[in-house]
Amino acid sequence: MNISNTPAKDVVNFMKKSPIAIIAIGSIEYHGAQAPLGTDYIIPDYIVSKLSHRDDILTLPPIPYGNCQSIKDFPGTINIGSTNLINILNSIIDSLLNSGLKKFIFVNGHGGNISALDQVGLDTFEKGGLVATIDWWNLAKLLNPDYDGGHGDIQETSTVMAIDRDSVNLEYCEPLVINELSNEITNKYITLHNYKNGNVKIMRSFKSVVPNGWIGPYDPKNSTVDLGDRILVDVIDYIEEFIESFKKVEQI
Repeated sequence: MNISNTPAKDVVNFMKKSPIAIIAIGSIEYHGAQAPLGTDYIIPDYIVSKLSHRDDILTLPPIPYGNCQSIKDFPGTINIGSTNLINILNSIIDSLLNSGLKKFIFVNGHGGNISALDQVGLDTFEKGGLVATIDWWNLAKLLNPDYDGGHGDIQETSTVMAIDRDSVNLEYCEPLVINELSNEITNKYITLHNYKNGNVKIMRSFKSVVPNGWIGPYDPKNSTVDLGDRILVDVIDYIEEFIESFKKVEQI
C-alpha cells in the first residue's frame, strides 16, 4: 500500500496489521554526462513502487537527497550531508514507530548514504524497531557477476535506461579518466586504492579522481535496456523473497 495516495482511513487500518514500511533513498548527483542526476533515487524508487501491491508493505515517498560531500563539486549535485539525512530519517522512523510499525526497509541507491543509514539503523534498534538496508547496486553484482559495475558506468546507466529510456543519452558518454595518486598507489574506486597485495582507503574528492564523473569496470556507452531490465527483475525478486523472511523475525 502506498501511504501517499490511499485514503487515510485505509492507511490507518492497514498500519494496524503491522506492515513493513519501505522507503527508497538516493541522491541528486552527477553520474557522467550521459545519465540523469536523479539516477540514485530513480532506481530505488522504481524498485519500491513495484512492491506497493503487497498487503504486507507500506511504501513511503522517496528521499531524493543524500550525503554527496565527495561529489558536490560537480554541477547539479545537491548535498544535504550525513547529519541532515540522519535527522530526516530518524524523524520519519519515530513517526512510524508512534503509529505502531516496527520493521523498516531502506532501499538505498547511493554509497554516500551508507554511514548515515547505519546510524539510523542503530538508533531505531534502540527504540525497539528494526531496519534492513539494501544497497541495490551491491546486491545486483552479488546476484549475478554480469551485473557488476561502478558509479555511472554500464550498471547504473543500463538500469536507469530500463526505467526511463529518455533520461539517458549515450551520445554524451565520455571516456574514463582516472587521476591516479601515483604509479604505485592506484585507484580501485574513488577512495579505495590498490597498493601491492592490499587496499588502502585515501579520501579525495570525486572530481579530483575522475573529472568525467564516472568510474567502473564497464563503459556506460555499452549500456542496454535489456541489461537494466534483467537487473531490476532479479533485484526485485530477491527483495520479495527477503520480505517473506523478514516478516518472520520476532525478536527485536
